[in-house]
Amino acid sequence: MGANKHESRILAIALRNRRFAYAAFEGRDRLLDWGVYFFPPADEGGGTVAGRRVGGLLRLFTPSVIVVRIANRGSRDGSSGLKRILRAIRRESSVRSIPLCRIGRKGVLQAFRIFRGNKYEIAVMLSQLFPDLHWKLPPKREFYDGEHPRMIVFDAVAAGFAYWQLNSEEVSQP
Repeated sequence: MGANKHESRILAIALRNRRFAYAAFEGRDRLLDWGVYFFPPADEGGGTVAGRRVGGLLRLFTPSVIVVRIANRGSRDGSSGLKRILRAIRRESSVRSIPLCRIGRKGVLQAFRIFRGNKYEIAVMLSQLFPDLHWKLPPKREFYDGEHPRMIVFDAVAAGFAYWQLNSEEVSQP
């Protein structure tokens, strides 16, 4: 991933169908902001709206790198609408010369390998690390429940935290 010591601010983004969550970090331990943006379907300009919203976040936080959480390939998240949104993010990062780092499920699990928890347990751990998120923590779901809409925020925070974890390991290794 090529971490540099001057990378002090990152913007982590988790994509879903017709929405994305973001988490802005300054350093590994300081979560500046987080949120969720909704946008229309791709055929109604969803990629354009997402590009404008990402552009606004880039102007606001001026990150050194953008981390995008990639969904599993077998899921619905591989839809053409999400591909348009990912293209819009790439375009915005390219215009501003901000590196774009993609991280998948394996990267997130690698960063949390010592913890060995499931997605909800990782969210609980993140809410303990970043107490401002505690009130956003959704209830534990049953096997028959779908994913709670607020879980996307924790996916973005997990992606940003994983980026810091994986890059600090790369930097610290001889």
